[in-house]
Amino acid sequence: MLCAATAHAQSTLDQIRARGVIRIGTTGDYFPYSFRDLDTNGYKGYDIDLATRLAHDLGVKLDLVRATWPTLTAGLQAGKYDLAASGITVTPERAEVVGFTTAYLKPRFVPVILKRDAAKFKTMADIDQPGVRIVLQQGTATEDAGRRLFHKAQLSTVLDPVVDYTEVLAGHADVTMTDNLYFASSIERQYPRLTIIDEPSNPETETALMAAKGNATLIAWLNGWIADRQKDGFLDKLQHDWFSPDGPGQAAAR
Repeated sequence: MLCAATAHAQSTLDQIRARGVIRIGTTGDYFPYSFRDLDTNGYKGYDIDLATRLAHDLGVKLDLVRATWPTLTAGLQAGKYDLAASGITVTPERAEVVGFTTAYLKPRFVPVILKRDAAKFKTMADIDQPGVRIVLQQGTATEDAGRRLFHKAQLSTVLDPVVDYTEVLAGHADVTMTDNLYFASSIERQYPRLTIIDEPSNPETETALMAAKGNATLIAWLNGWIADRQKDGFLDKLQHDWFSPDGPGQAAAR
């Protein structure tokens, strides 16, 4: 079985090179990781720049394929794209059915609340109480994390095009979940009425590229590529570009 998996993985990498194109699935709805450029109808973001560099280093063209969070894994398994890159969090649930590279970012999951509720919700324990309404984006890692973290509160989900934090703003929910990098680079800037509960115990997450199960050789090559991009400073520059307030990626999005 190991030999078969290795052969499959090698053929995947070979197929990408022979095709001359790497197909990468992305959602285009998760600033600053992956979002739509309204002027060109294309994509921009941290993971888009990452994918562009990856294709260049592989010597192939980049084909960005529209994906959605609920169908992201299924699209990969169905062969609609070779990899997925969209600020994707490594979760136990996903790891059962797909493969992941080593992480290139490690944000933390944080609850998002209205600033006016900060006195009421000071800790994670304050949130996990009967009657507290928590809304989670369906098909995302924050949904999985919320279901693991909260057992007493009332949980519900929303599906695109509804966005979880807009339900908090509208008063339909008390709390949602996101990652601290996304909040600081996007939500906080756009919606000053919102804040987060950022405790030292908040779970750290890992952001990685996602591939179909059994692609050991492809993932090994990608892990080496990620290590090289860490050494040459590309990933540090990318983080500054998209997550620092003075980064050019942030400026271009305004």
